[in-house]
Amino acid sequence: MIANHLFWKMIYHLTITHGLRIIDMSPDKKQVWLEYSNGKQKHVVRFARVEYDWVSKVKDDEEQAQFMFQRIKRLLPARNPTFYNVYVSTYPPVDLNERLSDRNEEKNVRTFFIADDGARMVADHPVDVYDALGIDEAWEAIPEHLSEEEHREYASRYRGIVLNKQKEWENKAKTILMHGKPRFTYVLLGAIILMYFLVEQRGGSTNLLTLIEFGAKYNPAIEQGEWWRFFSAMFLHIGFLHLFMNSLALFYLGSAVERMYGTIRFIVIYFVAGLFGSLASFAFNEQVSAGASGAIFGCFGALLYFGLIHRQLFFRTMGFNVLMILGINLVFGFVVPAVDNGAHIGGLVGGFLASAFLHLPKQKMKWRQAGVFLATSGMTMLLFGYGMVNDNKVSSPLLDVQIAQSYLENGELERAEQVLENVLAEEENAHAYFLKGNILVERGKEEEAIPLYEKAIQLDDSFAEVYYNLTIVYIETNRYEEAKEAFEQFKTTSPPHLRQELEVEKIEEILKER
Repeated sequence: MIANHLFWKMIYHLTITHGLRIIDMSPDKKQVWLEYSNGKQKHVVRFARVEYDWVSKVKDDEEQAQFMFQRIKRLLPARNPTFYNVYVSTYPPVDLNERLSDRNEEKNVRTFFIADDGARMVADHPVDVYDALGIDEAWEAIPEHLSEEEHREYASRYRGIVLNKQKEWENKAKTILMHGKPRFTYVLLGAIILMYFLVEQRGGSTNLLTLIEFGAKYNPAIEQGEWWRFFSAMFLHIGFLHLFMNSLALFYLGSAVERMYGTIRFIVIYFVAGLFGSLASFAFNEQVSAGASGAIFGCFGALLYFGLIHRQLFFRTMGFNVLMILGINLVFGFVVPAVDNGAHIGGLVGGFLASAFLHLPKQKMKWRQAGVFLATSGMTMLLFGYGMVNDNKVSSPLLDVQIAQSYLENGELERAEQVLENVLAEEENAHAYFLKGNILVERGKEEEAIPLYEKAIQLDDSFAEVYYNLTIVYIETNRYEEAKEAFEQFKTTSPPHLRQELEVEKIEEILKER
């Protein structure tokens, strides 16, 4: 029983007296993993209560311990922790001396074998472990006169204190991680899904005009005073995939943040982050945009602030996964042009700042939080002010052409024509000429449409749709030779999928007859 006494006494002194944290413990309580920071160096200590006859079994165990060590490394906020493997045994392996003469001195890995044959300590000593960790305290040897029953009582006492301490730490961590319940997250999910179905019923979530009507971020409207779009855009999504991905992210990230911060703080964090995302998009992106992505990235910001305050708990529970997913999303945003990465980064910053001035529950208010609040307010005004004076983001020919296309599809020819006139007043645009030609065709003015189509081709000689429409107009006006030339250009410039969508075979038959 002396080995059990020694095993639990060492763990007791390291955890209770010196503050080492228990990272993990095997179900049979014969393996205990501890974490210790000595200055800038991080240590991981594994205590194993074993009874091995031969050193070969020690080697096998060391290999298995290495796998566990690699897993634990990912949970620690340290680049290169040192690993100590401490074996405690009643009797040493028969060939231990041979093993000691050929020790594994691999970098950042050290093994100790502490055994007591009832009369003397063999191999290493508890003091060696203390010295390796940089703990300057004399080891109090276990009295030799104790009976087996007394050894058992001491071991049981130390074990009970350690387990109670571990339970205390777990309860504290659970309290920090589970402060509230994710009630508002479900309210947000319900509101987002409801808005998606409403938009689908009114024209479709991918229809630009419908999105603008329901409150998407649209810079010209915001400049005219429709500031509510900064918030309404958070409840709109463009297509089912966009809705599904954001809803999934909100379910997991929003639930986690609301549990940690509580419902009231979560509401503030969510909407401040969403506002920052919308402001950043307004300031730097001229496109119509919608989605809860900015607010969701604000949840990432809240988790990062939590990691700043509870660094060890953060990395033990979620830290590595949060950083990896955040990194992937940011890289994806920079690589894919259609993603509004300004809104993502704005939401991330907004969520972090909101978390910093609210702080975590059960924390005292500090002057620093007032400073963060002022900084957040100042940054909000700066983003809005820059958005108002940044002329590069106010008008976008591409966006205006998309809006004109939507008007044209809805049969609103005059509104489409007005938008196109504004575009052409600023610059010559092939797509604008193309759509204006389509408007004239809709009005039965094919002859007047031909110069507009030809102008579009002058600006972009690879514009396949123009060649197709020009072919049809030439046929309608009995200009068959020109129709044949335009059709050949269409076949040269058009991708296969476009030829499949259009009535190519019918046109070929018409031109063959001529």
